[in-house]
Amino acid sequence: MVNRLRVGLAFALALTVGFLIVGTPAALAQGREQIVFSGEAEGSLGEVGFWVWCALDQAGAYDDCNGAMRFDDIGFTKHVDGEVSEPSEGMYVMDVASRDGSVDCTLTNTPPVTHGRTNTVTISCTSPSGTASTDGAVVIATQ
Repeated sequence: MVNRLRVGLAFALALTVGFLIVGTPAALAQGREQIVFSGEAEGSLGEVGFWVWCALDQAGAYDDCNGAMRFDDIGFTKHVDGEVSEPSEGMYVMDVASRDGSVDCTLTNTPPVTHGRTNTVTISCTSPSGTASTDGAVVIATQ
């Protein structure tokens, strides 16, 4: 329990530091389509927590993603950034990585986007190598 609390606090700290470094992306992307993936997944990577915000269309300096990924079984949390695409209506693909290269992952939702913790998100990573998925993620797509 104490270890999960520490990991959760590290996750929140990574998000805060990331947004202090780059500013508040959501405020700068107002009027653009914004996508958020949030949740916890499990698979060959163990437990993976994720919170990633993206601007789908270029929004000033923000045409990309910012957020954090937490790898409980490996024991680290990293700020990630990257890009998002919409290959089909309601399907979003986030390609994110940490600056030090320790995280390089693709997060993909299964459409349609539904309200609450009811969305499927799959995670495929080359670093650390493995996969994870959940059917209890929050996916938010706003315009």
